Amino acid sequence: MQSSNLLTYFLRATSIVFVLAGSMHVGLGLGADQMLGAQVSSQSMVDAGLDSQNRFYGATFTLYGVIFFMAAADLARYLPLLKATIWVFFIAGLVRFISVWMYGWPPTLVTALFAAEVLLPPFLLLWIHKTEPTPA
Repeated sequence: MQSSNLLTYFLRATSIVFVLAGSMHVGLGLGADQMLGAQVSSQSMVDAGLDSQNRFYGATFTLYGVIFFMAAADLARYLPLLKATIWVFFIAGLVRFISVWMYGWPPTLVTALFAAEVLLPPFLLLWIHKTEPTPA
């Protein structure tokens, strides 16, 4: 199987993960963070501002999935958008270092997400570079 086909399948599979994760936050609000091991107090669980922010971020996180899915369908056309999205995702992962510096390491599942956010984008960008399609 060609590397470009594997990349397409990887992007599609990843898009599903992004959409499911985003949807989980939309549907559960801060409950999704509790499921990941975050210590969310009962008072915070009913804070309208925190709940609203969390659901908004969940919906915007879903956008990663939409972009990955679109890019998988036509990599040559959506390549600049895909690369920009991967860079934003990577930078967002790096921003977690601020939280680590200020408050310490997050729960195990969040740390795993953190690791994926900073390790996978460089790998994915290299993979894209090696299989980069040319626009029609």
